[in-house]
Amino acid sequence: MKNFFSDKGFFKNLFLLIIPIIFQELLNSSVNLVDNFMIGQLGEVAITSVGLANQIFFVFNLILFGINSGASVFVGQFFGKGDFNGIHKVMGLGMLLSLLNAAIFVIAIIFAPEFLMSLYSKDTAVIAEGVNYLKVICPAYFVIAFIMAINAALKAIRKTHFPMITTFIALISNIILNYLFIFKLGYGVKGAAMATLCARCIELTSQLLIIFGKKLPIITNIKNYFNFNKGFVKSYFDVCTPVILNEIFWSIGISVCNMAYKFSGTDAQSAVQITGTIQNLFTVMGVAIGGGCGILLSNVLGYGDIEKAKEYAKKCMIITVVISSIMGIILVMLSPFIVNLFNVKDLVKDYTHKMLMIVAFGLIFKTYNYTTIVGILRSGGDTMYTAILDFSSVWFIGIPMAFLGAYFLDLPIYITYAMVYSEEIVKGFFSSARVRKNKWAKSLV
Repeated sequence: MKNFFSDKGFFKNLFLLIIPIIFQELLNSSVNLVDNFMIGQLGEVAITSVGLANQIFFVFNLILFGINSGASVFVGQFFGKGDFNGIHKVMGLGMLLSLLNAAIFVIAIIFAPEFLMSLYSKDTAVIAEGVNYLKVICPAYFVIAFIMAINAALKAIRKTHFPMITTFIALISNIILNYLFIFKLGYGVKGAAMATLCARCIELTSQLLIIFGKKLPIITNIKNYFNFNKGFVKSYFDVCTPVILNEIFWSIGISVCNMAYKFSGTDAQSAVQITGTIQNLFTVMGVAIGGGCGILLSNVLGYGDIEKAKEYAKKCMIITVVISSIMGIILVMLSPFIVNLFNVKDLVKDYTHKMLMIVAFGLIFKTYNYTTIVGILRSGGDTMYTAILDFSSVWFIGIPMAFLGAYFLDLPIYITYAMVYSEEIVKGFFSSARVRKNKWAKSLV
């Protein structure tokens, strides 16, 4: 463990952590891109309906991320300390919360799918297709809850290559099943949902086969996962509640921004969905560095070396800026070719291209914020500040800008999109200042 935290080992260890994360995030984004590309062959209504239906999944997924991001802070620090009993208890509590989250969303989809879709679109055709998609896809929410909880634990104990492998299996399965259900069997949007559900089940199965086959240390008797007392639960929620609330209000805020975009029309919404999918591909490097940074820092803090954690944080911030700048330049060069892959109107392609130019510029701020907030501040439990910062930036900047541009001023979607993106610049100023104060650098275990 001491060698892992040596100065010479920093770049090597960060590299070993982030490479599998990069590939996993690329694969995750590729799953979405393949879905959008294949569904895009069915026209604007299909791609918009699935994209908007997935706004509900977006909120669900980010709440899951909040639950497991908070849990991974403890898992990482317990691992640095060498306390596997602590790891098992955190996993059990995180799993319960993840499944509860899935149950809430599935119940909402079963009883009010039309209402949920009407929040995002005025187009009756889009709403109808979105409802068809939601009804088929909703059982996958329970499967994904298990997948994310296990992946979070694997990453926190530095087994980042296993989530990469299972995500790759999911991608290949999804491509094959999409082709079968959408085109060969002619199920259309429903076929895309069926393919995703089956691919996620295959991913979970392969995940369980790996962790049991390798006898990884996250496995224990079922009772050990739930062997926690009130004191443990309190300390967990003291740190994790702000993270969970952060992701809930941030994801709802982003979703409200997407509600505002409906006033710009279906073509504009199609461009937003395509832009978001492509953006995810180009943020994977920054997300991987932020994720690797969080794992590394939580392990170091659990080990008790506070000064080393501060030093590593500075290096991670510099690496993020350099890498995200390079990715922005690559996006500028490739965007004309990427946009033409989609079978959509020329107007949608024009909107998408202009929005991608905004993304290319904003990447440096977006990925920097991910590293400072998720990678650095959360690793030491500074979760209340990050929750307030995320909430304020979305609700006091992003949402007002979205409605100002789309509803009140009726601006072109790419201008509204740029106005909303300005929140990342403001957030970057405050997150950077907080990191420099070093209040986050403390051990929780």
